[in-house]
Amino acid sequence: MRTIKKFRLLFSRNYVFIAIAVLITLYGIFWARSHSERVYSIGAMIILIPFLEMRGQERVMQLFVIFFVCIQVSSIALFDRLPYQLLISSQPFWTAVKKGIPTAFIICAMAHLFFWRKTDLFKLYGIQFPIMIIACTWYIRMLLIMANCQHIPNAKAVRIPAIVIQKCPACCDLYELWFSFNYEGEEEKVSINVNPQLHEQTNEGDSLILQMHPGRFGWPWYHKDIKRRYR
Repeated sequence: MRTIKKFRLLFSRNYVFIAIAVLITLYGIFWARSHSERVYSIGAMIILIPFLEMRGQERVMQLFVIFFVCIQVSSIALFDRLPYQLLISSQPFWTAVKKGIPTAFIICAMAHLFFWRKTDLFKLYGIQFPIMIIACTWYIRMLLIMANCQHIPNAKAVRIPAIVIQKCPACCDLYELWFSFNYEGEEEKVSINVNPQLHEQTNEGDSLILQMHPGRFGWPWYHKDIKRRYR
């Protein structure tokens, strides 16, 4: 009987999903050929969240944490490889929240229907649903950034007057400047990696014009690759 219980534990729902999450993470990091494949792999892991069993056993909870570590590692790997970046990273947040809440509810409802008799409603909607809201908001924000940061033919560049508030020392081929500017009535502070010549010639307190791409949703963005920005 103990052998049968160990065998069932080995192939329990959580263990199977954790194995899937690890394989998806490895695929997204090492074998995915495009950013779209990496994005879809993260989405597949997020969909599995409501289907995990919430138990009190320490081992199962550790596996539950591992599942979210896989999602975080995949997300960091994706963002690190994206060739573009929003000027103001917080712009897509509220749009993502508005879309993330109903998306999370629909996925949790699907899990409820799939495991009708085995579902603990308190754990599903009291614990996993809030987690799903966070995960879906994060994921939709990622999709919005990727959809926004696309080249628009014949679009006028966004020119933003800015003041250099901090000049960071050059380190490992990184030449970073901190800028302060007003955008849509809000004061913003951002750091941007600039080319060596601009970094050397610029001092704190200098005024510059930030020239950005407009973005499909109106969120200014720029290429991370300095060679693409300075030609």
